[in-house]
Amino acid sequence: MKHIGNNTEEAALKKNNLGYVLVLIAALMWGTIGIFVNGISALGVSSQSMAAFRLLTGAIMMAPVLAFMGCRSNACEGRVATPWALFKASPKELVPCALVGIVGLAVANTCYYECMGEVGMSTASVLLYTSPVFGVMLGRVLYREDVTPNKLVAIVFNIVGCVLAVTSGDLSGFHFSAWGVASGVIAGLCGALLAVFSRMATKTLHPLAVTFWGFVFGGCFMAVLSAPWSDMASAMSPQLILLFGGFGFIPTALAYIFYMQGLSMDLETSKVPVVASFETVATVLVGIGVYAESSGAIKVLGVVLVLMSILIMNTDLSKLRNSVIVKRIVESMTFKPNAWWTEKSQDMDLFRERTGIALEPTVQESPWYFVR
Repeated sequence: MKHIGNNTEEAALKKNNLGYVLVLIAALMWGTIGIFVNGISALGVSSQSMAAFRLLTGAIMMAPVLAFMGCRSNACEGRVATPWALFKASPKELVPCALVGIVGLAVANTCYYECMGEVGMSTASVLLYTSPVFGVMLGRVLYREDVTPNKLVAIVFNIVGCVLAVTSGDLSGFHFSAWGVASGVIAGLCGALLAVFSRMATKTLHPLAVTFWGFVFGGCFMAVLSAPWSDMASAMSPQLILLFGGFGFIPTALAYIFYMQGLSMDLETSKVPVVASFETVATVLVGIGVYAESSGAIKVLGVVLVLMSILIMNTDLSKLRNSVIVKRIVESMTFKPNAWWTEKSQDMDLFRERTGIALEPTVQESPWYFVR
């Protein structure tokens, strides 16, 4: 029975780790957003219009995928396998999907753009990285997740690392306003709530269905707010269609498929925003590789801190502390006063035998001298 229990725990751990890997892959894809945003902005499309059409394009691309998966009986979970099987959802099941789309996607994007307009991109990016803090708070309140020392250390590393990676240590461009800070913090909160609502939605619906309905609700909400039709019509061109195709596919549809699939594997709400911050690393790498941005020591340090935060957040420090390697390292670094004193005593006895002079240990020779 114990053996069966161990196998069950190992299987759950492997599933859990796979979930975090899927979130990491999604974050890597989100790191390519800048490529599409720069290209679309150059054609005269506003940020709000861009966000609305990004979600709507993602929904359009998700529809045939959902229809194809609906025809597979193993994906329908008891439903009749038809092209419409995964589209079907009760009003109760659609509520968390609406929260995913409206709060986690639309409101988060709107507040982030408002923050950028008020206080600039650097300050907005830093405020957005409050998301891991909200993730830990929500995880504790809603799911009774433990607030462990390694989580707190990981969050500090993560925030500092993101700030350094984005700003390269230059904080001179920071400026604040009440609404700018408020909208940035709300964007960070909505980013954490995205993980909460997605986790709720994937309990009863297929992750693909949650992604599709989230895009529909979020895209429609943003379309009502921004009224992007005239903006898009004036900029319409084959290049714009191609850019929106890539924008809707790679960092939107495909990225959120991985993200929702990962969240369906019972991940801790407090850990998800930290793992998702790998987007910052991917963004820095894209900036260096595609736009030939400089990679100074401060920026590299920021990337290292972000990677360390992800590693620390997903490492059980109690198991690490009890590992054989760590025990040997600690043992080799531990000062042993008894062994030291025995060695000194033997040296003084030998000196007395050869010279006839008896030595007394001085303060400097005390075994505790080095640890005062």
